[in-house]
Amino acid sequence: MTDETSHGALASASRRRVLDALRAAAGPLDARELAAATGLHANTVRFHLDVLARAGFVTESAAPVGGRGRPRITYSSATPAAGGGYELLAEILAAGIEAGGGAEPAGRAWAEGAPAQGFDDAEARTMALFTELGFDPRRAGDGGIELHACPFLAVARRHPGVVCNVHLGLLRATVEGAADATLTPFARPGVCLARLSATR
Repeated sequence: MTDETSHGALASASRRRVLDALRAAAGPLDARELAAATGLHANTVRFHLDVLARAGFVTESAAPVGGRGRPRITYSSATPAAGGGYELLAEILAAGIEAGGGAEPAGRAWAEGAPAQGFDDAEARTMALFTELGFDPRRAGDGGIELHACPFLAVARRHPGVVCNVHLGLLRATVEGAADATLTPFARPGVCLARLSATR
């Protein structure tokens, strides 16, 4: 199978509709069921299924029949839907960390550097860190730091115990020695809240 075969299999909007219907289904579907789900003619669906199967996106199997006649041929998606390079990679890593634990230490390890020089430096580093990561941080009126526009929002909603704890680890490593830090995920819709308090 060449790259052109894979890309060509997804070049048709109708073919992608067939594949999406298979991915959304609770189990294998036959051509007639897919025709009903997509609004396409059954012969058109069979043509698309053949192309998708040759490209490796779809598997087919013979379902047993209760009497005489040919077995019912059903189809299933052979590949998961991928939202894009970053999102797929983040999803895989988040699921792996979630299974094995250690999200906050992973964030700490990535952000470790020279200790902050006092509370003001810790606060400035926090603003710089989350600005560079794309969070659009803003100082809240009560002394907290609101984190808007999380670039990992889709994955964070599915794996908050991983993504948010990685961010907590980043935050704590950034302010270590000068401040203690907490992070409240989704303190408001779409906004997380970081709080720093001077180390005693």
